[in-house]
Amino acid sequence: MSENEQTGISRRTVTKAMAWAVPAVAVASTVPFAAASYVPVELTGIACKEPGNPKYYRFQVVITNDNPYPVTVEFDQLDIEGVKRDVDPTSTTVPPNTKRTITIRAGLYGDSANGTATLYYTIDGVQSTAATGFNDLPPTTGGGAGCTLQTFPFQSDVAI
Repeated sequence: MSENEQTGISRRTVTKAMAWAVPAVAVASTVPFAAASYVPVELTGIACKEPGNPKYYRFQVVITNDNPYPVTVEFDQLDIEGVKRDVDPTSTTVPPNTKRTITIRAGLYGDSANGTATLYYTIDGVQSTAATGFNDLPPTTGGGAGCTLQTFPFQSDVAI
């Protein structure tokens, strides 16, 4: 074997391999955050309307965060029969491994029509929707009104 012949792996080959390994590690470290994009958000169909005209609606939302880190859900708008309104609260941060039930409120709507509600929300920059139908909503006030969402704001957490 002459002086110019190499045996084994060259320093250049090792350097090339290291250059490819670093980006792979950086990409792999972002996987847990991307996984938070799939957090079930359910508009349950339990709803009430506030008396008066124009109307405010209250809807129950259930968010299931089975990730080992907190997830923030930004509530963008509530669409009732094609009319979009802002939502209160505007966001909620659900702790790790927690199912949160929260009441959202949106208004002012011109009437108290029955139909379909669609909640627009964002998690980690990804916008999604949850929808439900509703019919004959009870009012939030009055004796024996039957509304289970009288307290606002309301939220409760259950560990999962």
